[in-house]
Amino acid sequence: MLTFMVALGQMSMGLYLPSMPSMAKTLGTDVGQVQLTLTVFIGGFAVSQLIWGPMSDRFGRRVTLMIGLAVFAVAGFACSIAQTVEQLIALRFLQAIGACSGQVIARAVVRDTTEGATTAKVMSYIALAMSLSPAITPSLGGFLEEALGWRSNFVLLGVIGLTLSTIVVLRLPETNRYPQGDALQIRPMLRNYGTLLRDRTYMGYILVVGFIFGSLMSYQTGSPFVLMEGLGWSPREYGLLILLNVFGFLSGSILTAKFAARIGVPRMVAYGSWAVVLGGALMVTAPLLDHLSTAAVILPMMIFLFGMGVALPSAFTGELSGFPRIAGSAAALMGFTQMGVAMVASFTISRLHDNVHLTMAAVFALSSLGCLLSQMLLVGTPKTPRIS
Repeated sequence: MLTFMVALGQMSMGLYLPSMPSMAKTLGTDVGQVQLTLTVFIGGFAVSQLIWGPMSDRFGRRVTLMIGLAVFAVAGFACSIAQTVEQLIALRFLQAIGACSGQVIARAVVRDTTEGATTAKVMSYIALAMSLSPAITPSLGGFLEEALGWRSNFVLLGVIGLTLSTIVVLRLPETNRYPQGDALQIRPMLRNYGTLLRDRTYMGYILVVGFIFGSLMSYQTGSPFVLMEGLGWSPREYGLLILLNVFGFLSGSILTAKFAARIGVPRMVAYGSWAVVLGGALMVTAPLLDHLSTAAVILPMMIFLFGMGVALPSAFTGELSGFPRIAGSAAALMGFTQMGVAMVASFTISRLHDNVHLTMAAVFALSSLGCLLSQMLLVGTPKTPRIS
């Protein structure tokens, strides 16, 4: 259940990617405005994390999640009947606020209920959901687009929100054992966030995650237009092409599950970061050589996702390992950084869309480089493996 909650944000971004070109035509707008529906979603997702985390520390995980899922469901149905791109942009912001609750609170629940190696194992499942959902959901979105039109994507999201709300009511117990009565007051909130920001290793981990998602979001924003308009793939074919990226991430995740406990969190993050930057370098090489092909887009992404599968679960584990009493705030700040970097990447591509391939690849590569630098300068790598 928690894995599905974490995937809500990525599902909400990935499901309608194959519909972007047809949405621009239906709503009588341009590429940049449709891409802005994704950018605004990321912005709402980033900002609202700073509230959901302290709110769950104050009132508990269960009730906070129920409120967030209700907002998500209502916004999903409202998006399906939007008549202008301006309405859709505003509703996507509201939908992001609701979706965000699932990601923040699911991570906090994991921190509430697990420790050590168990946390790493559960986080690997959560990382799998976060990374597979943007690869899998475009396939479903492509079929829905061709069968029922783009509005059906948002109807499905509304139904998912209602279903998850019901599950939370029936199945999720309260897990917050240390309610913080002052968690929503300004000074304690700033104190908690200040504690987190002063922790060098914590900052390294959240920046690694942030830059990884910056690359991922640049790909999500630009690839529909590169692959469908630039290379002529249909919405259904686009979804199937994106599905190929799953193999890269699965390979990295399998290696992480097998070796993470023996090698240790910092080294796994280091190995994954190098693979991420290799994918970024290959992604930007093709447009610099004025070459556009399906392989030049898909293969670098597979390498990137392999590195993501290695680095992400360990970065999640390292980020949450030291703050049991403010787990909600720790998860929220990481999510804010993650989606904040992603929003900057998406906004850049939506504004500079004259050469989408080059812009997407350049932002992708720069963000992947930021991931490696954050790992090297803030997290570091032990000289010898840690056996546990």
